[in-house]
Amino acid sequence: MKLEPECVGCLFNQVHRAFKMLKPDISREIIIAAQKKLMEFFITIDINDSASPIIGKVAYNLVSEMLGEKDPYRQLKNEYNRLALDYYNEAKEIVDKATDPLFEAIIVAALGNTIDFAGQHEIDFIKDLKNFSPQNLVVNDYPEFKSSLENTNHLLIIGDNCGEIVFDKLLITTIRDLHPDLEIIYSVRSAPIINDATLEDAEFVGMTELVPVIESSPTPGIDMPTSTKEFKKLFYQKGGIILSKGQGNFESLFQMDVPGKEIYYLLKAKCTLMERIFGVKIGDLIFKKKVDGF
Repeated sequence: MKLEPECVGCLFNQVHRAFKMLKPDISREIIIAAQKKLMEFFITIDINDSASPIIGKVAYNLVSEMLGEKDPYRQLKNEYNRLALDYYNEAKEIVDKATDPLFEAIIVAALGNTIDFAGQHEIDFIKDLKNFSPQNLVVNDYPEFKSSLENTNHLLIIGDNCGEIVFDKLLITTIRDLHPDLEIIYSVRSAPIINDATLEDAEFVGMTELVPVIESSPTPGIDMPTSTKEFKKLFYQKGGIILSKGQGNFESLFQMDVPGKEIYYLLKAKCTLMERIFGVKIGDLIFKKKVDGF
C-alpha cells in the first residue's frame, strides 16, 4: 500500500507517542529533532511511490537512534507476552467450550491484535477478551476461510505483535485439532521493530515448540526486497493459504498481486484509514478474504 493522506500526520504523531511511552520525561527538543529528521526524509523520497510500512520503519528507527537503544520496546514486549500467557488458559477454556471452536479461536486471535503500541486506540485487550462476542466480527469471511482450510495442505500465518502471538498459538492448536495433516508455518519480523513479534518472542511464548517459525522482514509489515529467502520461497509457493495478522501486514499486501494463493486478513481497525477502506469503525474486528483489487 502506498502512503495515504491519513498516514502522514499519523507517523509524526506515532514518533511523539513513542517517546512519551518509552521515556515520559524526554525533552521536547529531542522529539522535535526526530520529527524534523522524519520531515527531511519525506523530502528526499517520492511520497507517491513509498509504502507506509517502510516509512514506519524509518520513523521508529529514529526513535531507537535518539534513545540509543536497538530494541526500546523490549521490556514492554516482555510484559505483554507474560500478561497474554497469564490469560491463555482462560481463552482456551472459552474456545474449547464454544459451539464452533475455530470461529471462537479466530475471534480471540483478532482481539489479540489490540496489543499495538502504534495504534490510535486505548490498549485494554484483557477487557476485550473477557467481553468479546462473535457479533463483533464486523467483516466476516469466516465461511470462506473454513472452506479453504478443508481444501489445502499448507497454511502460512504472518504474525504481527507480541502478546498477540500467544493467542495465535491458540488459533494454531485449534486448527491442528481439526486438520491434523495441515502444514502450518508461522512468520515473525527479522529484527526488532516497535512491538512486532520477533524470533525471541516466538521462543519466549513457546511458538517455536508448536510449529516451524521463520523470519520475514525487519519492517512493521512485509517488505519483499528485505525479506529472507525462506520467507519469499514460502510466500510465493504455489497453492496454500496465507493468514495475514494485523494492519501493517494488511497495508503491505493490499492491492499486491499474489497469484495462486488464497489470502485472508485478520485485524482490528485501529485508525481512520481502516475505517475508510473497510467501511467500519475504529475497534471493529475484520476477517476479510483478499480479492482482486484488494
